[in-house]
Amino acid sequence: MLDYTKIILLLATCFVIIFTLVKLRSKNIKKNDLRFLLSSFFLTVFLAFIIEVKPHHMLRAQYNISNLIIYLFYFVIVSSYFLRYMKLLFRYKYVLIVISYMFFGLANAIDLLDDGKLIVLDNSEIVEDAFHILGTVFWLLFFINFSIKLKETNNIIYKNL
Repeated sequence: MLDYTKIILLLATCFVIIFTLVKLRSKNIKKNDLRFLLSSFFLTVFLAFIIEVKPHHMLRAQYNISNLIIYLFYFVIVSSYFLRYMKLLFRYKYVLIVISYMFFGLANAIDLLDDGKLIVLDNSEIVEDAFHILGTVFWLLFFINFSIKLKETNNIIYKNL
């Protein structure tokens, strides 16, 4: 059930991003906003892949690559996205993205600590999934807010022309 919830939320986020792109395509959307939406779409697909397929577990099992190394790779990708669009994020409710990153980070920490047997939780998978769901909810909320604000901004610009 939790896996379906994660997928539905991630698909809803992709839908919001695509809907925003389609809805505003006829308007003169700023190139940086367009790049941000496209990057966000691909990052959301990347997150869906990480959360659902769990390649870090497969890489550890098949090639004995530490989860820490794989998580560092994930961190570099997500951090570069955040740093690239930091100014844009701060114009909107960036606290939603920060909260989302915190929940994703907690999910990763639970996974790393449990895999390394540093802590043993009876329901670590459920806790990890719950953090993923919370992270995805805040991720989705950010893009809903971003889309609404972007539409309002574009409508104001066109009313003034």
